[in-house]
Amino acid sequence: RSARMPPKEAAPPPGGGGGSKKIFIYELDGYLGKVLGEFAKNKGFAEGETPIISGSLIDPRNKPTWADEVVRKDDLLGLKKALLSSDIIVYDVASTPKEATSALKVLLKYDYAENPEDETDKVMIGVSNLLSWYNNKVPLIADGEEPAPGDERVLASEDAPERKPHDNYKAQVTVENLIINKGNCRKDRLKTYVVWAGLLYGCGEGVLHSLFRCSWLPPEEVGSDDALSLRRAWCTEKKLPILGSGKNKIPMIHVSDLAGMVLELAKRRPEDVKSVLAVDKGETTLAGCVGAISKAMQSGDVMNLDQNQYLQFMTDFEEPHVNSLLLQLNMKMTLLNGEVLGYGEEEEKWVAKNGFIENIDRIVEEYRKWRNLQPVRVLFYGPPTLAWYPMKQALPDGQFLKPEDMLSLARDFSSEYQVTYIDIDSLKEEFKAKEPAEGAEPEGEPEEEKSVIEMVQLKLQQPQCRNQGFILDNYPATREDAEALFDCDVVPAEGEEPPDVGETVEGKPPKAPLPQTVLSLIVNVPDPAVPPVPAEGEEPDPDDTPMAEKIKAAKLEAYTTVLSARLALLDEETREKQPPVEEIDAWLTDNGLDEEGQQLGCLGLYMTNKPKPQTEGGAEDTTNGVPGRQMCEQVVDIVTDYDLNFIQDKIRLSIGDPRNYDPSKPRREREAKAKALAEAKAAAAAASKKAEEEANRVQRDGKAKLDAERLAKLQDEERDALLLRSQPMRKYLMDNVLPSLTRGLQEVAKVRPDDPVDYLAEYLFNLDPQLH
Repeated sequence: RSARMPPKEAAPPPGGGGGSKKIFIYELDGYLGKVLGEFAKNKGFAEGETPIISGSLIDPRNKPTWADEVVRKDDLLGLKKALLSSDIIVYDVASTPKEATSALKVLLKYDYAENPEDETDKVMIGVSNLLSWYNNKVPLIADGEEPAPGDERVLASEDAPERKPHDNYKAQVTVENLIINKGNCRKDRLKTYVVWAGLLYGCGEGVLHSLFRCSWLPPEEVGSDDALSLRRAWCTEKKLPILGSGKNKIPMIHVSDLAGMVLELAKRRPEDVKSVLAVDKGETTLAGCVGAISKAMQSGDVMNLDQNQYLQFMTDFEEPHVNSLLLQLNMKMTLLNGEVLGYGEEEEKWVAKNGFIENIDRIVEEYRKWRNLQPVRVLFYGPPTLAWYPMKQALPDGQFLKPEDMLSLARDFSSEYQVTYIDIDSLKEEFKAKEPAEGAEPEGEPEEEKSVIEMVQLKLQQPQCRNQGFILDNYPATREDAEALFDCDVVPAEGEEPPDVGETVEGKPPKAPLPQTVLSLIVNVPDPAVPPVPAEGEEPDPDDTPMAEKIKAAKLEAYTTVLSARLALLDEETREKQPPVEEIDAWLTDNGLDEEGQQLGCLGLYMTNKPKPQTEGGAEDTTNGVPGRQMCEQVVDIVTDYDLNFIQDKIRLSIGDPRNYDPSKPRREREAKAKALAEAKAAAAAASKKAEEEANRVQRDGKAKLDAERLAKLQDEERDALLLRSQPMRKYLMDNVLPSLTRGLQEVAKVRPDDPVDYLAEYLFNLDPQLH
């Protein structure tokens, strides 16, 4: 094959070569689609030839920023128009075989003769995987054995007619053949190709994502039930699983290299090439691949599982991929195909020419970047008393803050962002030298006791700190300790030579990366340039004090006031554990400015190690010329005597969203907590209001009942009084009036006069004794 003539490239299309190319990618937000679209937009074409990127989306909410046009999957007419107006069409045959077949039919049915104004020359590329070749596997070689003659056959794209697919992927082969054979019947205006890609890796990962995710996640405690022993192995002990023996050879390729090859194939349109086998130069086994991931992100522990056991792992991470990992193929991209696409042996376009294992550090970094899982490295630095916030600002006389009322800002941030909090006291216990058992003789040399700096360095090398990051709380406290702990630029003392870059002491742990963000804990200091307002009628006193001394005095007074107020909230025993207020003057001096206005102390070291601009355009060198070095990205002042919610929001704003698989979880928890608190307050207020209304009703009813009882009693008393007062009058009437009146009425009844009233009056008048 190496003696063949290079494939000829198609002649430039007549009259259609000008303007921007339009590329249609089905599923722009898929694994290949994201990388291919971004690669085409930013790197795939010469300067000034920015392509137009269009396509469909798996999730309509996930439109990439670089996409120019988006067509809904259910808009068949829109898809047809997009296909016919595009120069380059790319489909992932492995995941969307039916859609790729439909697109091919649209392109084949299109009559260019009836549309002479359409001058676009189209290229359709179907990207497939090696499951189409699954049963072309070569037998595994046992340890210590030599391969038998014929077992070393190397497969290439020219062997495509002989490919034998996996039983579940026969339909995929049918679509591949349609693209290869049917498409090329219209060679004048339409070219079609199939690209068989090795197992894809890089840029956030696809098939291998579950292995990367398992390595990145922190250890998770699992029950001791035997049924959970396997899950405990990868969740708690962080042993990555290998399917089977792991000796099978898996052809692989970096997804960016695949994207580059697809674009080069579309642009060059070679005449006598119908298909391309895209694999890198690395010959990677499954065991080597899994081992490289484990070493780069965890402790390097692996374990072999059979298919049933591996299914449990896939179920745990909801990512089925067992067939891809069972590939056992000896495949290479032919030299001629590589050269015609610009990916030959000596080409520099390759991202990962030598394979997965040799590029594992780069691949891990890509995984963290694309998944937004970069470690969070934060240092809280300031006077120790400012590192905690009093949850209660005013207490009754004789009462003091309880430990749970002293909120540690660093621990609170660590809990919310799910990042390891470095507790120095716990480290001393963790790395304490082991003493021999009672009665046993020590083996070898006694273990040397580690310094606190070495303990911190060892801790920060552990996988959980490398993956999720770490939070340091006021450690290191001095610049000398910071220079010893971190990998940073050190300003040598006068007369001393600068230390060698990356210098490590034999037998000592490597230096730790600098924190990305340093949160400087300060207090609000009034502006000393603004003089105090004099009392009414008084003249301001002249002040000739130098501004530097004014600033220092204002700082000292502000810090002393805040620290004294906080210490006054503590009982005597707790207060003794805090630095006395008198030490703040020395702390401010050590961490102030020198005569030239340069920052001193630890803050000065962190500011010195921020990325430095390298060009006139302001581009930053994030390593300051030292490959692999992590720099301090920002130093942010946090005013700690403000409201707690303001302080926490400032910290969140400075760091950004959490970098994990559920970055919105802390926000949702805060919102749920605030909602629950608001609902509890509303419920308490409603209950209080209801209780108050009930109490008022009971009080009103009691008062009404009491008033009724009082009224009844008064009425009885009035009745008795009236009866008592009426006794003399009754006797008078009975003795003097009623006898005469009764006789008169009897007389009226007898006589029955016409005017009884006048008759009765005359009768009574005649009875008057004075008339007789």
